Amino acid sequence: MSHPPVAKAPKLVYVIENDRISSVISELIVKKNLLSSEVQTYTNGQQAFDQLQGCLQQQAPLPDLILLDLDMPLMDGWEFLDACATLPLPHPVNIFILTSSINPEDSSKLLAHREVKGFFTKPLNEEGIRRMQLLLQEV
Repeated sequence: MSHPPVAKAPKLVYVIENDRISSVISELIVKKNLLSSEVQTYTNGQQAFDQLQGCLQQQAPLPDLILLDLDMPLMDGWEFLDACATLPLPHPVNIFILTSSINPEDSSKLLAHREVKGFFTKPLNEEGIRRMQLLLQEV
């Protein structure tokens, strides 16, 4: 009997979310279900983007996965995606959108961002977690 391939656990995950409760829940889900060893949280896209730039300059580890909210102050998820596209990343970073947005335009806008591997609505449920695990197997 064959078993499904085991997803490679992301070593470093960024959770970019301005809502503190959603951020904590996402961090717990990532550690428990995606078996990530390190999760860093940011309250807006600008903080996370600055961290990515710093990591590139210092040749520090980059995240394997980013959980990104779309609606945030300072730099929202769309601006973060556009800014990331300008970075000379040595390897692709998988991004999952995790949002409360129900705007149908959001899913069509995502097609322009090939680094986005999945779109999930909050709160993340068991089905969403299973989908994340499957998507991580494909990378």
